[in-house]
Amino acid sequence: MIFRKKTPLFSAVASAIFATLTTSAHAQSQNFQAVRIPDTASKIILDGKLNDPVWQSAPVSDTFYQTQPVDKQKAHLKTEVRVLYDDKYLYVGVRAFDQSPADIRAPFARRDKISIDQDFIALYIDPSGAHKASQVFYANARGAIMDGIYSDMTGDDTAPDYQYDVATSIDNEGWTAEFRIPFSEIAYNKDATQPWSLLVLRNMTRDQRYRMYSGGVTRAASCNLCFSDPVTGLRDLPSASNWHLTPQLVVRRAEDRNGDQVTRSASSRDLSLDLKFRPDSSTTIDGTLKPDFSQIELDAPQLSGNTKFSIFSPEKRPFFLEGADIFKTPLNVISTRSIANPDAGLRYTKRDEQKDISILVSRDAAGGLVLLPNSYFTGLATSSTRSVATDARFNFRFGNMSAGAILTDRNYGEGRGYNRVFGPDLVWQADENELFRIQLLGSQTTAQAGMDGNLQSGETTSGYAAFADWYRGNDEWSYSATYKNFSKNFRADNGFFAQTGFRSVNGEIVKKWGKQSPLHELNTYLQAEYKLDSDGNLMSQSVTPGIRIASHYDSSAYFAVSPSVRSRIQRFGEAYDTNKFLTGFAISPGRHLARLTVDMTFGDTIDVDASRTGRGGTLTASAKIRAHDRLELEPSYAVNWIDHPGNSAITQKGRAFTETAIQLNTIAHFSSKDNLRWIYQGRHTSRNPALYNFSVTADSQRQVNSVVYTHTRALGKVFYLGWTQSTAEATISAPRTKQQEIFAKFSWRI
Repeated sequence: MIFRKKTPLFSAVASAIFATLTTSAHAQSQNFQAVRIPDTASKIILDGKLNDPVWQSAPVSDTFYQTQPVDKQKAHLKTEVRVLYDDKYLYVGVRAFDQSPADIRAPFARRDKISIDQDFIALYIDPSGAHKASQVFYANARGAIMDGIYSDMTGDDTAPDYQYDVATSIDNEGWTAEFRIPFSEIAYNKDATQPWSLLVLRNMTRDQRYRMYSGGVTRAASCNLCFSDPVTGLRDLPSASNWHLTPQLVVRRAEDRNGDQVTRSASSRDLSLDLKFRPDSSTTIDGTLKPDFSQIELDAPQLSGNTKFSIFSPEKRPFFLEGADIFKTPLNVISTRSIANPDAGLRYTKRDEQKDISILVSRDAAGGLVLLPNSYFTGLATSSTRSVATDARFNFRFGNMSAGAILTDRNYGEGRGYNRVFGPDLVWQADENELFRIQLLGSQTTAQAGMDGNLQSGETTSGYAAFADWYRGNDEWSYSATYKNFSKNFRADNGFFAQTGFRSVNGEIVKKWGKQSPLHELNTYLQAEYKLDSDGNLMSQSVTPGIRIASHYDSSAYFAVSPSVRSRIQRFGEAYDTNKFLTGFAISPGRHLARLTVDMTFGDTIDVDASRTGRGGTLTASAKIRAHDRLELEPSYAVNWIDHPGNSAITQKGRAFTETAIQLNTIAHFSSKDNLRWIYQGRHTSRNPALYNFSVTADSQRQVNSVVYTHTRALGKVFYLGWTQSTAEATISAPRTKQQEIFAKFSWRI
């Protein structure tokens, strides 16, 4: 190794990098001054009116900036923020002035279902002051709440729930919100010297959608939290030591039918237990025993009939959501949906201004499916024994840089082997407009698929995965590039990887033309992809130019063409050339049709099962309909089709394949604590046997109905009463099958 003398240029570059890493990316524009409520003061009455005398002693922060529809200008409407606290609670009062109070959109909403078509306030509270991640507390003008974790790397995660109170009020000046957040619900280090930071978002949708922040967040920024401001005055905070125990009782009756014959009929009564313990303000320990998830909303149906890869579904089960943001890295190394049927779990989470740590250990019952990813398909194996899953994530912050490591272990019972993954990751936020991420992983596996499809102990295989991406943006241009490299033997049983054995490079260049009346935004872009399999064969190559626009009613649209896409769907198979046209739009027309989204792809389509091309496309559409403030309707529809053009093997032409998936989610709100949810799902797949030279199922369909009544007294004190029925049938298989279940669930938090 040769060491060279430092030159002046080297020293200058090193100094610049060091300054970038240690200097805040955002010049602070204001402080939120928190005032301690005197012991002699009257108790705050939480009515949303902000007329308690103690509110008048709190300094007002009213500097807000508009980010949408146009950024870099002061907000056109005034918003005031006040902060108070005592020995138990943090209080935040917000007044949102509005010239037309009658137009304020304040519908009833389920928890975590506030959407951009509503008037709402969001508080991004970062107790570490590191501008990396924050707890988020939302309230719309009706008083509905949404909460979770936000980071600039992973975005909003509304899965975690906190116990806090909000009251709102609409008057002739606009509307007000009064937040009361227990310190016991905020993860902080009481001995930290770095002040907390706060970013406040006000959302308002009329003929435009207005996003107004307490900091000057820009459209080009890759770091919204860089614009948060310090909260001064918080002193002598409580240690926040507390615990909660939540027993749950589930009574259910289930029946399975095959045709007219009852194949299973059973009743059960099950008791489960959840524990949450906070020994201090920055540490949380969660435990669960025999958890039940009967009330969880069904996964939305997805088109899967013309792919050989598994499709990802997000986590919705409450126990796995505490600290879930810490597990999120550029690669999906930890996906708790891989824990199919847990009967016990324990989780440790610690957050402070310097680090985030989370360790999860859970025991999974036998019978779960394990993904076996390959270059051109996702294989499956069955875990026929119990297994223990361990996931650990450590993340440390150094100025504008964070470095972490991740470890996962899946140990299968009865000596059937294991799968382990370990690797470091790095995130560098050079400034609010530039971001660089890298992650490296290595895996070792002895749990291999046997001839019977079950996992068993076998030879030791090792693999690796590498990821790097970069983003840079400003008002005129943005650039991004991503590199991935997965060896064919890489496997992560605790994560979600549908494909391995490839390396790829993706890039995008965007030219921003700014406001071009009547458009609020006009962007042209060029996307490119180049992908090889582990043998060096081309898997995918494409260049896609396109245009994106945005205008009134929070509308947006895109138009793109992929004039020559080259794709391969099997090893050493033919590389197909296809041409596609892609388009879509989204709009919020008004109070009743709150949102409409449509995406379409037309052109050449590869029929994966038949290994041939045809003309076809994909159409997806969804809507949010508010016929009344107490009624939510959320329909969605998706269809995928392929037409066979005829060839030497099969001369007949026509529609070869059609797949549809529909869902209707209906929610009736009887009060802020009582609602009834009905979900209908339908999936239908049809193939024309005359257009295939092998046996296919001509028609198959599945339908699901789920009705759940919910009464919520408080967080953790809930009653559910539900009914679920699913039916499935195929023209050339067994008779129609039906499964149905009725359940009642009681949950009471101690």
